[in-house]
Amino acid sequence: MDGVLKGFFVVGVVMLVGYILGRTNALGPQGTKVLSSLTFLVGLPSLMFSMIATRHITEVLSETGLISVLTATAMMAVFALVGALARWGVRRTTIGALATGIVNSTNLGVPLSQYVMGSATYVTPIMLFQLAVVTPIALTILDLTNPEGTKPSVRRILATPFRNPVTVAAILGIVVSGAGIEIPELVLDPLKLIAQVTVPLMLIIFGMSLHGLSPRASSSESAPTALAVVLKSAIQPALAWVLARYVFHLDDFNTFVVTACAILPTGQNVVLYAVRYRVGQSLAQTTAVITSALAVPLLLGAAWLLN
Repeated sequence: MDGVLKGFFVVGVVMLVGYILGRTNALGPQGTKVLSSLTFLVGLPSLMFSMIATRHITEVLSETGLISVLTATAMMAVFALVGALARWGVRRTTIGALATGIVNSTNLGVPLSQYVMGSATYVTPIMLFQLAVVTPIALTILDLTNPEGTKPSVRRILATPFRNPVTVAAILGIVVSGAGIEIPELVLDPLKLIAQVTVPLMLIIFGMSLHGLSPRASSSESAPTALAVVLKSAIQPALAWVLARYVFHLDDFNTFVVTACAILPTGQNVVLYAVRYRVGQSLAQTTAVITSALAVPLLLGAAWLLN
């Protein structure tokens, strides 16, 4: 418990630094964009590859990862079913499903996994699932149902995961780990050096993104927003705990790992998708803010209950 509290304290302080930078606009109007691009294109791929390639494949593709994928899929399916019955529309239902299933596995998940759980690889399976499976399918649905958009080609759809440097780095790391290839230290050392600055940068970026966000939802989005928040912050962690404890029979630590991964808030990329496709913006933003606010007390509660 002490280690978890220390981990949260470290993460919280760095996020606070980011929030202050965002509030004071110390890095200028392009500060968040530059830091995000640097992290996304260079830092996170270096971290993912160096972490995954140097570990046994079973540490990456584990039971904890399977539970994370199962719970995320279940929550998205429930939201999609309710959205269909309530006739919220395909596009808004797609954004809502993403808000319940896509967690902040990069800006918040990787740092928490690294500092609180001891390894960034705990969020790798859910990150791969989100980037390589969920996102291409969801964006294809949004493209196909966009009255102003052009129809995507099959080649473009299939190539979507491989245009993401984080996905490519993680896949390469899994290949290297699975094949038992030894990477020379001369190659790994520069990647590890870059990786060292990646986690604090992601926390700073997340802190900066909190400035200016509003938890208020429009009246037309209140019902889907409430459903998304309940599914994300209550039902998914509870389902993860049940599966870990009574189905997979994991120990206390690994049960905490899967529960913590389920508690992670809605990813900020869902907000970006909503803005890009001009649908469900209030739904995505409000769900991200509320689930982010609930994440810390829920994670502390899970750590206390599971020792």
